[in-house]
Parts: sequence; C-alpha cells; structure tokens
Amino acid sequence: MNTGEPLLLVGRRKMARKRKKPQKSRLLYLHREVNPRKVEKLEALHAEYVAYVRLCVQEMLKNRRYSLEKWDKQSFFPRSEKLTSQIEKNARDHAIAIVSAWAASVYARIIKKKITRLRRAKQITKEQAHALYTIGKHLVGTPWEFITQLHIDFYHYLLDKYGGNTPTVRDTIPMRLSEMTARLEDTDGAIHADFWLQVSSLEFRKSIWLPLVGNPYVKRANQVSKGISARKTKKGKWRFEVVEKKKPKLPKKPRKPTLKAIDVGLNVLATDSDGNLYGEHFKSKFDYRYNQIRTLRANRQRQGLRENSPRLNKLESRLTGMIKTECGRITNRLVKNNPGVVWAVEDLDLSGCKGQKRFAYRALQSSLESKAYVMKVNPAYTSQECPSCGYIHRGNRHGTKFVCRSCGRKAHADWVGAGNILRRSEDKNVTCDDLPADVEQLLKKRYQTRRNPERDSLPGAVKTGAFLPLSPSLTTGGPPSGRHRYRSKPDQPPEIS
Repeated sequence: MNTGEPLLLVGRRKMARKRKKPQKSRLLYLHREVNPRKVEKLEALHAEYVAYVRLCVQEMLKNRRYSLEKWDKQSFFPRSEKLTSQIEKNARDHAIAIVSAWAASVYARIIKKKITRLRRAKQITKEQAHALYTIGKHLVGTPWEFITQLHIDFYHYLLDKYGGNTPTVRDTIPMRLSEMTARLEDTDGAIHADFWLQVSSLEFRKSIWLPLVGNPYVKRANQVSKGISARKTKKGKWRFEVVEKKKPKLPKKPRKPTLKAIDVGLNVLATDSDGNLYGEHFKSKFDYRYNQIRTLRANRQRQGLRENSPRLNKLESRLTGMIKTECGRITNRLVKNNPGVVWAVEDLDLSGCKGQKRFAYRALQSSLESKAYVMKVNPAYTSQECPSCGYIHRGNRHGTKFVCRSCGRKAHADWVGAGNILRRSEDKNVTCDDLPADVEQLLKKRYQTRRNPERDSLPGAVKTGAFLPLSPSLTTGGPPSGRHRYRSKPDQPPEIS
C-alpha cells in the first residue's frame, strides 16, 4: 500500500446549508373492479423491470462501479429486449441508487473505522488514509488527482473482506415511472375511478389505462408531481405513490428568539436543556416490541427465510406507529409550553445508530421541524464534554450517569448532552461542516486555556465562552481513583489522550 509518492490534500469547501421544505407523499390505490387483463399486463411489466434492475446491479458489482455519471450509463449497461427506452432509463437509475446506497452505508458503518484503525496502527500513512476516505465518501472508481489505482484496489480489498453481503434486488421493489412512462389524468365523471393512470406496457405503442381510487388530500391530477412509484404490497394490493406539489410552510424564525436544546436520551425519548425528561415510561414498551421483532427476524434468518412474514410486517408497522405517536405528543408539548423558542438539535449521521435512538432521532426531528424553527449543530463530543471544566473523554459518561474525570462533576448524562448542544448552538467557532478531529482539537485547547489562565495573553489563544460555575453543589466528589486515575502529580493537569 505504501507507494512512496507524495499525495496532495484537498481542502474542504464549506457550503451554507439551506432548510429543505418537506414534501408530502400521497398514496393512490388500484380500484378493486379493475379489468384483470390490465393487472396481468402491469405485473408482467413489473417483473421485467425487476429483472433488468437486477441485471444492472450485478453488472455494477461485477465491474466494481458504485456510481456512474450521466454520460456513462448508455455505454455501460446492457440493453433490455422488452422494456421501452424510458422505462429502461428509470431502471438504470434505480440500480445505481441501490448500489450507491449500499456502498455509502458500508463505508460509513464499517470501512471508515477500518481505515482509521490502520492509520492509527501506522500500517498506512495519513495521506493514504485521506485517499481511502475520499474514495469511500465520494465513491471514486477511477484514478483522480491524488488517488491512484493502487488506492482503489486496496479499498476494494477492504470492501471485499469487511463489506459483508452485496445488495440483492427483491421481487417486491417498487417500479419507478417518470413523466415519459406514466401520466395521471382526471376522470370526466367516471363511476369507478377518481383518476386514470396511463402506463407504458411491454407491447409496442400500447398503454395500460388503470383506474385509481383517490386520496382525500389530492382532488386533481395537477396537484401532484409527474413522477410516480408503483408497488405491489405484501397483501397483493397495488399502490401508487405520488408527491404533492403543495409544500407546507416551514415555521419562521422568531424576531426575538429564545434558544433551547433538545437531545434524545438513553432511557428517555427526549431531554431539553432545562433538565426536563420526556417519554420516561416509553423505553420498556419500545424494548419489548424491538426485542420481539429482532428475535423473530433472527429465527427467520436461521431458517434461511429472507422475505418478511405478515406477522413481522405487522409488528414493525406497530413499532413505527408507536414511535411517531409518542414523538408527536412530545413535540406538541414542547411547542405549547415554549412559544417563540428556537430549538437546537444535533446534525447526526445515523448510519451506525441502532435501536431506540435511531427511531427517535428521525421521528423527533422531523416532527419538531414541522412545528417549530430548528437549528442544527455539530454533534461532536456533546455527550463527552464536561459542562463545568470542558474536559472531554469517553469515560466521562457511563449510561445515564456523567462523572467528569477531571473535576469530578456529577450530573444526568442526558441533561449534560442537551446543555452542551445549547452551548454549541451559540459557538461560532464550531459549525456543522467541521470534522470531529478539528472539534476535538479546539475543545482541548479551550480546556488547557482554562487550566492555565495565563495562556490567554499568548498569541493565538482561544477565547472561550462561559461555562457552568463551579461550586460544591455542582462539583461533587473528586477525580475517580484506582485504574481510572489520571493525575500523576497534584499540580499538573490530567493528560489528554
């Protein structure tokens, strides 16, 4: 792996993040009195679509291409003998999305950690690790500037060894229909349909006209976008997902905002910066359903059953409904009791997060963003930083207990995280684009500055904000003793690893 060639480092370009307006998806269902012949043609089209997507995915994995540019699609993929050119194009884009999502997920969950371990073990240099990080993050497949073919081959070796199972295309994947392959039209007084959907078929220059049952939020065909996703449910019912053009209004930032922070706790659903806990009794209910689903899925995997059962689908839907309902209640309570408040939340990458936290983060943030103004902050070390002295260490937190290894500060770990998020929202030196390593270096400099106030007068000293005051009621006990003791001399600051 060591090439001996000097590698160039690419600077990070910070871009301003804009709040995206959420779009509502609406479901339209196939009418029960539809002509069976039309359903057969639709299922034949879907089967051919799935087969071609599977072929494209296998072609990408075979040639180790995890992303493709627009000009490469036509020459890279084989042609379909039955699909029209437009449906063929949709299937290619679908295959690229499947492979790219898998490669990005494997990098974020596994490969990135392996590269970091190799770099710390000095088996690869920092420049080589930077090249591997770039390959995994941007799915680079050809040599480019400081990335050589040797770097790409080594990344493929890591992917083959630690990547696990490659993506598979199931027979139940949805079929993407663009405006060139499907058109939704209003009915002129039809009895058995609220909409007509014209879909291209496998027959040349022949379309399928499908009657659809309407949605209470969609009255006219011009109220939805042109792209449609068609899928057959596990109960054998065809449904068509459309996106509503009308975008809901986002909450505006108050003129004189009051900042507060919200964090997802370990044993509670949420904790605010004032120390209030929400969803204390939900953990046991969630764990019961979650363990039930995990046990059932593990049993099916042992038996070699890859498809979900009706019981498993029902339990997963019930768990999702429980999370959304409880998070909705919490956000309603937060907005009602705190009018005119801007909420600070963590800008988290949930690729490696499991269990209740993964469900709660998504549901809580999406629900809060639709009801109040939300500000996202960098989540690096918010759960490890001491609110009194600023010392950061993984050992400061043990479950729901927080005990600082430097000053001995004791507090509830979830409240510490929410308080650090609140302070991070007012910190102009830390943005969401900063890497965790840069944030760690800045926090360590601030800690050393507090330990030695004379350093404030030195050139380049970091100016720090106000932290919670030290007092006997806040700082209880002393530094942990025994094998966790860090101080070698009483007059020296603890060594930061």
